[in-house]
Amino acid sequence: MLNRSINGAEGLKAWLDHHSVSRIRTMATDIHGQPIGKYLHREKFESALPKAHAFSDLALGADLGGTPHLTFWHPFRTSMLGDIALKPDLSTLTLDAHQQGLAHVIGQFVQMDGEPISLCPRTQLIQLCNQLNARNLDLLTSMELEFFLFEKSYDSIRASDYADLMPRTLTSLQSIYTLRDAHRATPFMNAVTQTLESMNIAWEAWSDENGTGQIELNLPPAPPVQTADTVMRVKQVIFETAAGQGLAASFMPQIKAGHASGMHIHHSLLGSSGDREASMTPLLMDSNQRYQLSRLANHWIGGLFQHLPASVSMLCPSINSYRRLRDFSAAPLRQSWGIDHKSAALRVLTPSPGAARIEHRLGSSDLNPYLALSLIIASGLSGLDANTELPPPMSSTGWGSEPSATDLPNDMVVAAERLSNDARLRHYLGDEEVTYWLKSRRHEWLSYQEQSSNDDPSRPTLWEFERGFAKL
Repeated sequence: MLNRSINGAEGLKAWLDHHSVSRIRTMATDIHGQPIGKYLHREKFESALPKAHAFSDLALGADLGGTPHLTFWHPFRTSMLGDIALKPDLSTLTLDAHQQGLAHVIGQFVQMDGEPISLCPRTQLIQLCNQLNARNLDLLTSMELEFFLFEKSYDSIRASDYADLMPRTLTSLQSIYTLRDAHRATPFMNAVTQTLESMNIAWEAWSDENGTGQIELNLPPAPPVQTADTVMRVKQVIFETAAGQGLAASFMPQIKAGHASGMHIHHSLLGSSGDREASMTPLLMDSNQRYQLSRLANHWIGGLFQHLPASVSMLCPSINSYRRLRDFSAAPLRQSWGIDHKSAALRVLTPSPGAARIEHRLGSSDLNPYLALSLIIASGLSGLDANTELPPPMSSTGWGSEPSATDLPNDMVVAAERLSNDARLRHYLGDEEVTYWLKSRRHEWLSYQEQSSNDDPSRPTLWEFERGFAKL
């Protein structure tokens, strides 16, 4: 997906001229995982380079309801409301699939003088990838996007206070891979996949999922930043396609009773003793070692395992995320790993050295892909540096057993506390960034307690729907 044809101002001008581009839509991602951007006239876009175009610092300092974070601050913010900028990554330039003359570009937030802002999720992921690369290590990553598709439009569903939810499916039964259910979604998914292909965004497969009206879309392996960029673009395409067809698609995890949506993250660890671009060797598998895992993999996965309780806060970022964490719901509930074990939080697969990978199954569908991948890298680096040993794998199902010390946090407050107390993970993620994240979670929890009421505990509140149904 990277646009390597653009080299400097002249290369940009030539590309824009060749494709008759007159407008550019920019996009960055806030800490919640919400896409933020502007539509710029070409002259404005070019004149702002090599720096960037301005945004209020509230782009990184507000909640999903639009309320500014005024009771806590990150060092990037001035003592008064000021401006920051969005610096585009020209390698992400691509053409819109439907609007002639429109191009899209992804970037990260910076100070007005171009200085990086560490709280920006894309910047944080780039910095952690640089730490990984400095050790001659790299990751290939992919994500499984799960979402629900509904027959009514966003406007109609909102007007009914989210009570008029009719899934696009054949029956009300929960089943998986059902071709007759998938057939009902085919016109929508054909439009989605054709749009992705027009934008040079690769995809692997899609299918009917467990939930009623639930769809899963699988993306191919790519470097971490590219994977996160792709997830944000794919979610936007899904939203725009649904809106254009008078439907509604939502990445809100728990919408109705039954199965919820997660976002499973696969990654494989690669290494090189020389030129990273020339040859990267898979490092996870060693058939001579216990569980067929290399010593490096043992420590890497050991770090992922050790930091699972603290990871919940960023991988399950919303109040609604925790409604997904229930027995027999396909979501992991215990600090666990296993060989090809789908109820474990970490599912390790070793069919061959080239196909060996780790599936992190904890994340909810509304996670921020940049922060989630940053968390995985930070946890793995911690395990490598501490030579963390991997405990025995979970051999039984992770559901239906009595509560125990291995239970993962199941609400936002407990999850935030576990992250707050994990000094090693905070070190790798950046203490200031984690501190701000934790304060933002406290703000979300207090807002939920103050502004929502729930007469039916089995159903999400209106506050949750307004925050999560269409915005993420």
